[in-house]
Amino acid sequence: MKKLILPVFASSLLGLAACSTTPACLKTQPYMSAQSFPPLKSPAGLDAPQPDPSMRIPDVAAGPVGYFDEIPVDRDAEDPAARCLVTPPAMTSR
Repeated sequence: MKKLILPVFASSLLGLAACSTTPACLKTQPYMSAQSFPPLKSPAGLDAPQPDPSMRIPDVAAGPVGYFDEIPVDRDAEDPAARCLVTPPAMTSR
């Protein structure tokens, strides 16, 4: 019985810690450091491919963000992820 108490206690603490973490959108994401590269230069006698405009990284004046500064009106203020730009849909049953 005593051998079972420690694993149960440890897993309970891990479960509680997982519930109190900061939502991923409020942390720095890898895409926030994306950079554009200069156009390709081809050697003499070869043609460089045309750049794909859909792959262009847009310039953002305030820098890339993953969350709203303020919670939007249509979001639940109690939800820790309410400021995230992208949130999963609510899981409800009918």
